[in-house]
Amino acid sequence: MANGDLIKFGTLYLGGVKQARPTRPWTGVTNVPIPPGASDYGDIPSYNNTSKPVIEIRDTDTNDAYKIQWREVTVDGKKLLICDRVILINITWNDLNTYGLIFGKTFTIDGRQCKLRVLTGGETYRSNGDPFSGGTPTSNEWDRIITNESNFSGLPKPSTSDLDTNKDENDMNSVHNKFWNWYYIYSFCQEAFDKDNNKRPVRGYHSARYLDWSSPSGYGVSTGWRPVLEILNSIPTLTLSTQNNITLSEGNILPITGSASDTDNGDVVTVKYKINSGTIRNITSGVVNGTPLSFAKNLTFSGKRLRDGSTEVTVDLAENVDHTLTVWAEDDKGGKSAEVTRKFRVIHNRPPVISGTNEDLGTIQAIPSKTYTVTEPEGDAFTVTEKIDGKVIRSFAGVAGQENTITIPHDMWIRLQPGVQHTLAVEATDSKGMTSSRTYTFVRQETKLEFKLKNPFVTDIAAKRILVTLDAVVPNGATMKIEACNNAFDASPTWEDITNHVRFNRGFLFTNTEKTAAQWGVDIRFVFEKGTATSQVIVNGFGGAFD
Repeated sequence: MANGDLIKFGTLYLGGVKQARPTRPWTGVTNVPIPPGASDYGDIPSYNNTSKPVIEIRDTDTNDAYKIQWREVTVDGKKLLICDRVILINITWNDLNTYGLIFGKTFTIDGRQCKLRVLTGGETYRSNGDPFSGGTPTSNEWDRIITNESNFSGLPKPSTSDLDTNKDENDMNSVHNKFWNWYYIYSFCQEAFDKDNNKRPVRGYHSARYLDWSSPSGYGVSTGWRPVLEILNSIPTLTLSTQNNITLSEGNILPITGSASDTDNGDVVTVKYKINSGTIRNITSGVVNGTPLSFAKNLTFSGKRLRDGSTEVTVDLAENVDHTLTVWAEDDKGGKSAEVTRKFRVIHNRPPVISGTNEDLGTIQAIPSKTYTVTEPEGDAFTVTEKIDGKVIRSFAGVAGQENTITIPHDMWIRLQPGVQHTLAVEATDSKGMTSSRTYTFVRQETKLEFKLKNPFVTDIAAKRILVTLDAVVPNGATMKIEACNNAFDASPTWEDITNHVRFNRGFLFTNTEKTAAQWGVDIRFVFEKGTATSQVIVNGFGGAFD
């Protein structure tokens, strides 16, 4: 930007109501002739001296008609924006001063911190009481800048016609007036005129250099407020590298990367972000020194939420809708960059899908088996675990779509208590911890219970007798058969019925005296059949001795 550039920045509000920029920036008196060269009376907004609405300059409106226009000029190293016209009439110098708008009030406009005031215009006439001669001291801003006595490049100088005593259409249409709009309107200035606190200098109206004075408590349609902005703080700028319209599934990363800059070296700049309308959080902070401040933060999508490490930074995020990441930078002087946004969507992690439905197999006698397949919606790796009553049968790496069969090994089956419900289960767990299960319930029914010693007893010679004691409940209707042998290692042992001896707790004499195996050995086997019994056969244990 350079001297003389036209800047559209901020919007005037009176009592909370925005005001259009005047397009005919001259006096609005309707009981006097229209100014020479003008097509109509002026349209500068008028202040209501009865209700005295609050005067504000707020952020720039989107409608160009409401944007205030300024001329940029750098004076003694300080950047000023000087309004190119008066934007408010019918207001007193005192009212402007009450609002802090004469000597300076700080506003934040579009994130930029600015001091709002009026120009200095001189304390008295420069030459022999001649109002057309300009003001003194000559260092006043009106003469230095508006009439360009300091020869600023980019700013026009008034022509001879702009400085003479005639008010005519040449003044109205001059390059200088089109630039600064001083014709037929006075601009308030800061000083006390002739060191008299009852007088305040006003400039313009009759010529580009004209100096007059006004009462600080007086107001009218020919005098008004031409604001000046001192840019106190340049706002940071931000570049965001994060891609737009990405889709996150379970475990994916949302990277927030980029850089922030600030032309005011020494400012502390903080980069901030939020997700949707959630909590504002800091990404990084640092003192700027001419080098962009880089930033990077990775948010992980897990369990429907974004997380910064172990910290949840969102609530549950819905699927199939746009979510918004907003990132901006703020400095320690109140400046704020434009907000940069990125849209993203999420896919909730779904557990593996096991074919079929949960099923009650009813009351069964045979070992059950069920076939099934497993698929993974996100294509993640998964593990299959088969269980009976919570005990693992087997666990293996799953293959999507592959047919598997779950069954119960015999040694686990025979340990299942009859008459109560059992649960056969398939569990599939993906690499991100999501689990699904398929269950098959059943009641094991047994009408016959048969068992023998796992390992026969080895004897040096043939056992002659045996005593077996049984701790069991055998209800009416059930039958019991107990057999023993003394040649247990033969291919076909000689089993002898000892049922009655066991029932009456008596010893039994073996009748067998032969063997074909290398060793003698004692074995016992039991057979219980439920028959017509209505209650369970219960075997708590057995003991005994032989010789």
